Amino acid sequence: MISPCCQTHPSRNKKRVISVAKSGTFFIVPGVVVIIWQITAVIFNQPWIFPTPLSVLTVLMHPLQDILASGSLISNTLASLLRVVIGFSVAAVTGVFFGLLVGSTAWLRALFGPMIEILRPLCPIAWMPFAIAVFKMRTLPQIFGVDYSGTILDEVQIGMVFVLFWGAFFPIFTNTCDGIMGVRKNYITLAETLGADKKTVVFRVFLPAALPMILTGLRLGLSLSWFVLIAAEMLPGTTSGLGYLLFYASGLAEMNVVIACMVIISVVGASLNGLTLLLLKKMVSWHGKEV
Repeated sequence: MISPCCQTHPSRNKKRVISVAKSGTFFIVPGVVVIIWQITAVIFNQPWIFPTPLSVLTVLMHPLQDILASGSLISNTLASLLRVVIGFSVAAVTGVFFGLLVGSTAWLRALFGPMIEILRPLCPIAWMPFAIAVFKMRTLPQIFGVDYSGTILDEVQIGMVFVLFWGAFFPIFTNTCDGIMGVRKNYITLAETLGADKKTVVFRVFLPAALPMILTGLRLGLSLSWFVLIAAEMLPGTTSGLGYLLFYASGLAEMNVVIACMVIISVVGASLNGLTLLLLKKMVSWHGKEV
């Protein structure tokens, strides 16, 4: 007779099978895709249109090597990340600030609500002609009167930052505003009963209660900002970045470089999303566990 302590619980076996299945899927599906890709590329036999996985992997395995006299994969990736960080940071600060302000003040919602609803559906890419006309080719150091700083900041155009800012602002603002408006009234009443002033209510009640929505907005804003980046790097005067390298390589029929850029864009985008999800879980681990 088998002792109960030696028997394997059915639920544990089920979890183990699911875990193995997920691990297998993670490796099997990409492997099948690569095999099909390789067979198709060999049959097609036109590397300037459909390169082999090996040619793309060769580009990816030399991230420090200069490509088409346009810098390395690393330098172009860093340039793109810097632009996104600057544009997203400006959007995060302004979006959270105005979201808190509008969400907690009824007359501001009535005043700015119609304008926000008109501007919010406007695609960030639609602002590119406006950005070119207004900001021209001015770079970030030129705001401070420096024509050439000799740093990577010379590659950050104000028009590009504006387009990235616009892409990230509304998801952050909207989620912050909705999070503030969704705070339970009894929280506010209790705080005011205990003698809390307006400032204390905002920072001790509104902000913590709306934090899950705010972080969700930041996550969406960062993802959209990275998505818009590729179009933003089409602005005249851009000489670096993954978007620039992708379009430049496509003009030279270097499709292995194009696909390598696409792979990096996907991996970086997924990594940014994963990091924001981890931050969301760490900062609001209590969310959904209220009794």
